Amino acid sequence: MPDPQDQLLAEIFLSNIRANHALLRDKARGSRPGGQAFLPLPQGDMAFSWPDLIAVVKADAYGHGHIEVSRELMRAGVDFFASGDVREAVELRLGLAGAGGERSFPPILSLLGLTGPDDLYLCVRHGIIPLIYNARQLEILKTLPSIAGELAIGIKCNTGMARLGFDAEDLPHLREALRKIPGVRPLLAVSHLHSADSDSGPENTRVQAKKFAAALSVLRVEWPLLAASLANSAGTLLASEIGETIGPHICRPGIALYGYNPFAGTAMEKEGSGLRPAMAVSAPLISERRIRAGESLGYGLTFTAVKDTRVGIMAAGYADGFSRGLSNRGEVCVCGKRAPVIGRVSMQMSALDISALPDDAGWPLRAWLIGGPYAEAVSGEETAKTWGSIVYEVLCLLGRNRRVHHP
Repeated sequence: MPDPQDQLLAEIFLSNIRANHALLRDKARGSRPGGQAFLPLPQGDMAFSWPDLIAVVKADAYGHGHIEVSRELMRAGVDFFASGDVREAVELRLGLAGAGGERSFPPILSLLGLTGPDDLYLCVRHGIIPLIYNARQLEILKTLPSIAGELAIGIKCNTGMARLGFDAEDLPHLREALRKIPGVRPLLAVSHLHSADSDSGPENTRVQAKKFAAALSVLRVEWPLLAASLANSAGTLLASEIGETIGPHICRPGIALYGYNPFAGTAMEKEGSGLRPAMAVSAPLISERRIRAGESLGYGLTFTAVKDTRVGIMAAGYADGFSRGLSNRGEVCVCGKRAPVIGRVSMQMSALDISALPDDAGWPLRAWLIGGPYAEAVSGEETAKTWGSIVYEVLCLLGRNRRVHHP
């Protein structure tokens, strides 16, 4: 438990991340390459055995701390990571230096790839694998100096998401263009599922898997040992279905690693049962007062008490990632009791109705924004729904506060 006087604090329970990884690893093993030999990475002479999964730790591990989380996952056997932009990948590379002994130089894929010429230099210097998804990046690759040696890359294919990636008709040209760039070696092809987490997830996934299989057939004309990665968190839970279409592939879960079921609220919910949320966020109550029936409070006086109300002022607001969209709608948990947010969420304060608390509740008090030790804890999904958002945003924003990692 945090000191009641602590300011807003995000606690990360690494044991839950380990447990989530074990669950997802077992799901992914249904699609493991099974000893299939893939191209070796340029960092060494030994052939590289593709893993069960690539752990997605972009956006600072969804607010959980990418260096701390990745170190823990390395201890659990993970040896491949996916970051966001190249600079985040480099930060991770430096943060993992020496963390895994002989395994302290794991492959790191940058999902945003080469966004400018400087990224190419950073990839070469730090052994980052950039994802390539447009023609402009091919022009950057052409500037790769011959003395740099080999640069491993990933190729992103568009199978329906239509954000990043080469379309099917672009692939023959891409294949020929890459052949003419010395030192560049494609290691894996990647695509992204757009709605695997919906009620029609299995059907949507099969459609995209067929498109990805066709893309792989074009690319493997030139690189027959090219590895494949399509499955996100929802896809990892459906890994065997993807494998039936594209064969051996590497899953790359994200949100599920942090304990959230991508199928929550759908007919597929049971597929993600057993995942454990890894983040709990709390903040102190810094003041208490009572208002009478008919009195109002907060900016705009948007809350008017219908009865005498005990009010606690929580030291957390939208500057801390506790959304203004929770004004007069959200709930937190104080001493095991739900406490509604009343009035507008301010920059660093929010008012709570703590009338349900016993009069002898000890002071100081803490409010749990998400998670915590009580049965009445507010879940990240519940907060996201009230907020009108998704749990990804809740975690990324609340995780920017001071963090403490527990083993």
